[in-house]
Amino acid sequence: MPKIAHSVIVFLLLCIGFQNSLLAQEPDVILNTAETRYMQEKMYIHTDKSIYSSGETVWFKAYIAADNLPLAISKTVFAELINDKGMVLQRKTMPLILSGASADFILPDTLPDTRLFIRAYTGWMLNFDSSLLYVKPIQIIPKKGLPKKAATPPVYSVTFFPEGGDLVEGVESHVAFKATDMEGTPVFVKGEVLNNKNKSIVSFTSLHDGMGFFILQPLPGETYKAVWKDKKGKQFETMLPAVKKDGVVLTIGFPNNQLHYSLTRPDTASPAFLRYTVVAQMQQRMLYGAQINLTKKNAATAPIPTDSMPDGVLQITVFNAAMVPVAERLVFVNNNNYSFITDLHLIEKNIIKRGRNVIQVDVGGTLLSNLSVSVTDGDINPVGKNEENIYSQLLMSSDLKGYVYNPAYYFSSDDDSVKQHLDLVMMTNGWRRFKWENLLADQWPVLNYQPEDYLAISGKVIGLARSAFYGRNITGILQTKTGNKPSFFNIPINEKGDFYQSSLYFFDTAKLYYQFSNDKDKSLTGTASFSFKNSFIKAPLLTKDMLVNLYLPERIDSSIAAKTGNLAALRRTQLAASTKVQVLDEVGGDGYTFTTEDDPFAKSSPGVLAYLQGKVAGLQISMNGQGSASWRGSTPSFFLNENPSDIGMLQSVNMNDVAMIKVFRPPFMGAAGGGAGGAIAVYTKKGVTENASFKALPSTNIFGYSAIREFYSPDYSVNTDPFAKDYRTTLYWNGNIYIDKNVRRITLPFYNSDNCKKLRVIVEGLNELGQLTREEKIFE
Repeated sequence: MPKIAHSVIVFLLLCIGFQNSLLAQEPDVILNTAETRYMQEKMYIHTDKSIYSSGETVWFKAYIAADNLPLAISKTVFAELINDKGMVLQRKTMPLILSGASADFILPDTLPDTRLFIRAYTGWMLNFDSSLLYVKPIQIIPKKGLPKKAATPPVYSVTFFPEGGDLVEGVESHVAFKATDMEGTPVFVKGEVLNNKNKSIVSFTSLHDGMGFFILQPLPGETYKAVWKDKKGKQFETMLPAVKKDGVVLTIGFPNNQLHYSLTRPDTASPAFLRYTVVAQMQQRMLYGAQINLTKKNAATAPIPTDSMPDGVLQITVFNAAMVPVAERLVFVNNNNYSFITDLHLIEKNIIKRGRNVIQVDVGGTLLSNLSVSVTDGDINPVGKNEENIYSQLLMSSDLKGYVYNPAYYFSSDDDSVKQHLDLVMMTNGWRRFKWENLLADQWPVLNYQPEDYLAISGKVIGLARSAFYGRNITGILQTKTGNKPSFFNIPINEKGDFYQSSLYFFDTAKLYYQFSNDKDKSLTGTASFSFKNSFIKAPLLTKDMLVNLYLPERIDSSIAAKTGNLAALRRTQLAASTKVQVLDEVGGDGYTFTTEDDPFAKSSPGVLAYLQGKVAGLQISMNGQGSASWRGSTPSFFLNENPSDIGMLQSVNMNDVAMIKVFRPPFMGAAGGGAGGAIAVYTKKGVTENASFKALPSTNIFGYSAIREFYSPDYSVNTDPFAKDYRTTLYWNGNIYIDKNVRRITLPFYNSDNCKKLRVIVEGLNELGQLTREEKIFE
């Protein structure tokens, strides 16, 4: 989230009946502890589309924001594909680069479910309530089409929310309400409130998505019920919350677009309800504090300056004289500082069968930005009635307790009507991050997991006396499948025989060779036993009941379901054909590896670039002059035997001396500037064969980050008919776009399918300050 340079904390003494006392320090101290020791991370996932068929691939990008910090606390994120029974079907482990991580899930061909879930989290998030972990439902069209379900009568409900939390005798209150069906979909209702004498007090009608409000002044001795009708005219009754004799009513107003609050108590109040402390916090940082003395007056009103606050959900809590929280209200603060502008254009438009199209993305300024782009068939993946986006999740939904229908709507416009509807959301949802009662009682979460430094290996030495290993190190040699030079490191052993090594960064499976340091004859190493484990962690299982309570995606239009179902079998055939090529190329998880020893074309090739031409999807090579290369609009970084080089030096290497060529996909973080164009690394035969003596050491397999697959996009300029038919619904996906000060514009070419008539293009991301971006356009 965008952060203010320094915290703006306003302490006010409202002299309504002057009281010479200081603001209670407890909330301030508590929030300072929460902010510095129990920082919160928030998760959002951008998927390529919202509806999938069996056998397709779910491409996704996870974004993480941390409270009051520009980037995430963690460096590793875990994602799980879960069915509606809570069973984990697939799991991915991804490195976080600039608070983002991308991966994919391949859906089984025989998938029976119509709904799956993606749950994503970091280890740090598991220190807190696991029920708050981010879960994204995705809709599935099974191979046999949508199953027929027996019609069940709808069940509607209306929930009432007095502003501030309570109805208090004799005090006028705003009462919000929310009407939904059993799946959480909003329904229109209208009705009236009756007292216990069946006298009509006030009527009410839904204003937006089943929500609305009315004003009620409860009287002593009265109870209230709502009599309301659904859209078919069927009548229901719902009791309103009980009226309290002692309490305070918190009311929020926005005169002249400025935030004001009022506290009102009944004419008669106990000593505990005469003096109050008001605290406003956002992201566990205290932004406002005041004391209010109502010993001589029934009400007080005060402003809360918000001009210097960050954007997001502000929690206003009122404590009574005993420091018990007695009223609470959420307010969304929007100073329009949370986003940066991304310009999206279709600079080459050919929405015809297999036509070539080119997207241009421009980002202003000089900040490093991390983006993802999806291009889908707009008829099969239309703009939905119930969608989230990076704004709604990271700025709003992640802080709210309760389901918000169509959260993206509340960030679609700055119109007053949208702001009023957003305030209804604030009135009908609670704060989800912590409970004041727990923190006031000094009940803090137990920190079982610390922020990890990428991957780690831990283990224990077994079978030796303490004197034999204490003070020694283990020499570790990590060899990945990519064929790169092995990594050497020394791991200290503590007095209990435990050892730990972090800051590891590799993909797929690697082999770890090991021995005690200074044990040349391996006599000590051979007499000991070693146990190893990686740093992967798992969240608690989701139960079926927990998943039922999650919202359902919007209902699928029958024409879309039929069209998607008919294309599923052909699409699975296409994916199988394209995967064969990728599996051969992707020896490692982070790029392409080419060994030249048994390749007759290598020896006859005039140089490295000529050899690579046409072998790597997305890598553009020109042989003009000394040659050039580009990938996703940027020039790759070049390495020779793992030393930085240039294209001229690589071209001067005789192909008979080349043992291996490694092509790293963008971004390649081992290069200066983030490697927006990836990297090309050449290894001569001498460079690969040296340091091979360690392979006689004992070894164990260590699992790294999940292998990265590149989105397959056909190039019809060189192959006009790779398949009999092309019915792709995702035409382009790129989850790893990095914009730096040197590259502010990128162009992304792709080819249309056989039948797409409408392109839906979405760009989402964040920058190094934590600002967010989203741009969506339809091209027809």
